Amino acid sequence: MNLKKFLRILVIENNEIDCKILKGMLSESSVGTFQLDFTDSLHKAFEYLQKHNFDVVLLDLNLPDCKGLETLKRVNDEFPDIAIVINTGAYEDDLGLKAVSHGAQDYLIKGKYTSYALSKALYYAVERKRVEEELKSAYTRLKEAQSQLIQIEKMNVIGGLASGVAHEVKNPLATILYGIEYLTQKIQTEDEKIGLTLKTMKESAQKANNIVKDLLDFAHSSKLDRKPENLNDIIEKSLQLTKVLLDKHRVQAIKQFGVIPSISVDANRIEQVIVDLILNAAYVMPEGGALVFRTLTRKLTKNYNDVIFYIDKKFSVGDSIVLVEIEDTGPGIPAEIKDKIFDPFFTTRRASGGVGLGLSVAKNIIQSHGGEIMLENRKEGGARVKICLKV
Repeated sequence: MNLKKFLRILVIENNEIDCKILKGMLSESSVGTFQLDFTDSLHKAFEYLQKHNFDVVLLDLNLPDCKGLETLKRVNDEFPDIAIVINTGAYEDDLGLKAVSHGAQDYLIKGKYTSYALSKALYYAVERKRVEEELKSAYTRLKEAQSQLIQIEKMNVIGGLASGVAHEVKNPLATILYGIEYLTQKIQTEDEKIGLTLKTMKESAQKANNIVKDLLDFAHSSKLDRKPENLNDIIEKSLQLTKVLLDKHRVQAIKQFGVIPSISVDANRIEQVIVDLILNAAYVMPEGGALVFRTLTRKLTKNYNDVIFYIDKKFSVGDSIVLVEIEDTGPGIPAEIKDKIFDPFFTTRRASGGVGLGLSVAKNIIQSHGGEIMLENRKEGGARVKICLKV
């Protein structure tokens, strides 16, 4: 810890004598260099903190417009990144200890500290805050990694199960479909009920066959025919395939393509992912809306927002990636289903025939390319899908 570092301090104190004591102590300190700003109310303090950058707040808990631990809570809620040292009255050790347990980095008792102790407490508070933020960030990354490992294992188990079920059902189902087709051709009757029954049986068997196909896609998405392709071209083709549907739902496709390099992918599989995402977006915008397709190339950094990309070691800091973002203007993802959205067989359209394999298959396809796919809500409303593939 550098005790010579310049610190900018906001003193929130309404007692003029205490302010003068603090100013005198820090001006004669041999430990570091300080710049002090003073304010006598919480309201004025918030104005200061919004306009200027401070390293630490020296806070009295008894102000004209707020009293006790509520003062600390309000500062922490509004400015969670700043270090706080409580400067409390004599005989208020219990209050000081409670303040530390409620988010302050340290506390001092008025009249019971020296210039050196005050200076050291301020520097230590800044250091403690930095370490706290690093620990929070590490914990968040750990939880995300744990969640991803659980999800990967779950997908592996379900993939094996899906493959086994699909293969066991495929041959008997093919026999049923062949039998229905045979009966349809051989039975010539004027009885409408027989014709309707055969038609219903055929449609139901075909639906079951499509589910088996989806199961096999889910289980075997790792079998790829990869060639150098440009994702802009794949998106263009996907939009052509879904143009009729988008026009029907009055959904406007907006293309914001960047200049991106060709990457090695299975074009048919990536097209399958894009088409499925378009279909999902159209479904949640029955009254019309906009669908924005954005592509760009970038390098991953140590920025916290990039952590999700390389947490499972698919990517590393410095890797070049192609990023595809698809944004809709629908209602967004309800909080209660956000963690289930990529789970196999999870669907909000069960009543209308949804099986819940589309996004699971999409995730498998992208991950089998060594990439990652994420779904999030936009602040402006609607949802955003991010597909990240390594250059």
